[in-house]
Amino acid sequence: MRAIVKEERRPGAVNLRSVPEPRPAGDEVLIRVQSAAVCGSDLHAYEYPKSYEFMKVPVILGHEYSGYVEAVGPQVTLFKPGDRVLGESNRYCGVCPNCRRGRTNICDSNLMTGLHVDGGMAEFIAVPQKLVHHIPENLSFDEATLAQPCSVSFHAVFDNSGIRPNDMVAVFGPGIVGLMAAQGARLLGAAEVVVIGTGEDAQNRLPVAQKLGFKTINIGEQDLLAGFAGITGKERADVVLECSGAVKALADAFRLVKKGGSITLVGIYGSGAEINFAPLVRGEIQIKTSYTATWENYEQSLSLISRGLVQVRPLIDTYPFEEGVQAFVDALNKKVLKPVLKL
Repeated sequence: MRAIVKEERRPGAVNLRSVPEPRPAGDEVLIRVQSAAVCGSDLHAYEYPKSYEFMKVPVILGHEYSGYVEAVGPQVTLFKPGDRVLGESNRYCGVCPNCRRGRTNICDSNLMTGLHVDGGMAEFIAVPQKLVHHIPENLSFDEATLAQPCSVSFHAVFDNSGIRPNDMVAVFGPGIVGLMAAQGARLLGAAEVVVIGTGEDAQNRLPVAQKLGFKTINIGEQDLLAGFAGITGKERADVVLECSGAVKALADAFRLVKKGGSITLVGIYGSGAEINFAPLVRGEIQIKTSYTATWENYEQSLSLISRGLVQVRPLIDTYPFEEGVQAFVDALNKKVLKPVLKL
C-alpha cells in the first residue's frame, strides 16, 4: 500500500513509499483511509527538532484520518465493514491509574499514532476498537479529520480553561487548534474572543479568523495591549489560551492576562523559556496546561461540527495523496492552514 513515511532522523526525509498492508488483530478495526490531515506535530516530525528524537523512525506519519471500516478482528463488537469512522490519536493502555480515572489523554504508557506507531497517512490503518468513533452521516471525511484537532481545543476550553459567560478571552496562535479553541470559547458565552497572531499569520490565518467572526490583532503591526483594549474596552483578558507553542507568546500572555485571571497552555514548546514568576504569584494568575483529548472530547467535536456550531470547512485545503510531501512544504510556509490529503 502507499504511505507517507518519515524515513530518517534528519530534517525532511519524508517520502511517499510502498509498505506492507496491515491486518487487524483480535480487537482491531482495519480502516480504509479516505482523508488524512497534516497536523503541527507532523510538521515537527518533518523538521525533526531535538524535542522529536523520541519518535520511531521509520514511521508512517499522521494521526488525523477518517475512512471506511474494511475489516474487523474477531473480538470487535462495535463496528462492521462499511461503517464510516475515525480513530483517536493517542493509544492508551486503559489500566493505569490515569486511564481508570478517565484521563486517558495522560496515560502513563501513552503512544502517539504517527510518531510511536504507524499512522494514518496510508491506504489502511489498523486501530483498537476502543479508539474508533462513528462519523455522523452529514459529515464529509475531510471534515471528520478535523475532529481530532478540534477535540484537543475542546479539552483545553471545556475541561481546563474555566471560561465563563461574559469573559474576555484572548487566543494566541491562529492555527487550527487556536481557531477551534476560539470557537469553543464563543460557545461558552465569552463576551469577546480576540485571536492574536504575528506578521507571518497576516496572509492566511488571521483573515480566516476574521471570516469566522473573530476580531484579530497582528502583533507585528499593532501594540498588543492597546489593540486588545481597543477591541474589548478592557485593559486585560480574563482568560488567555496559548495555542501557538511559541516561547515569545508566553511573555505576551503573561502581560495580557488580568490579576486573578488564567492562562491555559495548549501549544507544545520546542525550547525552554525564562519566566519571572513573581508577578504571576502576586497577581494570583492561574497557569493551566492541556494535552490532547479524551473519548468524550472527540464525541463533542463530531457533534458540534455536524450540527454546524463549529465551522471547519473554511480551514481546509485538499491535496491528492500523491502530493502529500508538497502539502507539508506548503503548510510549513504557511501557504495553507490545514492540508487534507485525499486517498
